Amino acid sequence: MVSFVAIIIWHIALPVVILGFLIFGALDGVYLSSALTKVPNGAWFTLILAALLSSVFVLWRFGKENQWQAEASDLIAPSSIIFSSADDGPPKANATAGGLHLTAMFGRTPISAITGFGIFFDKSGIKQTTPTVFVHFLQKFQAAPRIIVFFHIRPLWVPTVPFEERFTVTRPLKPSANGPGHQFFRITLRHGYTDEVVSADLGFQIYEQLRSFVIREGATAQDQRQKHIKWAIPDVHANNGETELAMPPKHLDEIVELGDEAQPEESGGAPTVAQQELTRRELSSLECAYQDQVVYVVGKEQMRIREVTGCKPRGWCRRIALAAFLWLRSNTGSKIANLNVDVDKLVEVGFVKII
Repeated sequence: MVSFVAIIIWHIALPVVILGFLIFGALDGVYLSSALTKVPNGAWFTLILAALLSSVFVLWRFGKENQWQAEASDLIAPSSIIFSSADDGPPKANATAGGLHLTAMFGRTPISAITGFGIFFDKSGIKQTTPTVFVHFLQKFQAAPRIIVFFHIRPLWVPTVPFEERFTVTRPLKPSANGPGHQFFRITLRHGYTDEVVSADLGFQIYEQLRSFVIREGATAQDQRQKHIKWAIPDVHANNGETELAMPPKHLDEIVELGDEAQPEESGGAPTVAQQELTRRELSSLECAYQDQVVYVVGKEQMRIREVTGCKPRGWCRRIALAAFLWLRSNTGSKIANLNVDVDKLVEVGFVKII
């Protein structure tokens, strides 16, 4: 193992690696040969134990690689699953204007709105993809809560993480311009190995984090727009009978783009009022959804082994190895009952993968 690391990672010359391998290999061979002389007296137990543990590790890795390959088909970006009818032509007869639809890949079915707060547990935590449980939820029910949260728990190799540094909030999809509609958020919760993060008030903690995020986002948008207007409006003053622009040269192109709209008296306060109204509507939508209900949606993945046709020794060996992996997985995986949340608010969505 050290020899492979020396060649691939450290980029040490091959002759040097071979020399070191021969030296340490000879020493290991001496110790192994001396241990083999004790096999008739009971040393066989440690050798069998080492072989058994190594077999379990290899088996688990083999099964996981097949599982990851089967799950790769569900790694889809949110924009590849749903779209707003306001951005893609007129909606269908049974859909409201500006509503969400499944994309053509999933049948262009309109998505009904469910009141409440939906927290979908995201196992992968990849920012560019959609949680598998949410994909199957949409396919089965063609409905989604008003507030949709992709929630990923990421453990760190530290004892504890300060509470103010645990949560990271982003938007996987931009909010609708026609009204509150469906709102999408992605939350990553980082924690140490001594922190207890899944508690009975998890829904309230997520609500508070989303509320703070919307307020900060609104304030940031106001500041950016005010700075944009400040630089886009030329400050003309006289200097010895000549007029000058009190503006850095790199912002001169913004004056041309804005044209007649760059008027401080007419447009100076409009963006601020509009942004405040948008923030107020989003906060109101968050509060109403939280007061209605909070639902935790987790995925229940079942795996089936691909059938073997004919007399293929390799296929049957693979099937036996994967059957052993699935047995280990079913007896070592975390159970849904271990989640420290209200079971009345817990929903399990099952789906099957072929490996």
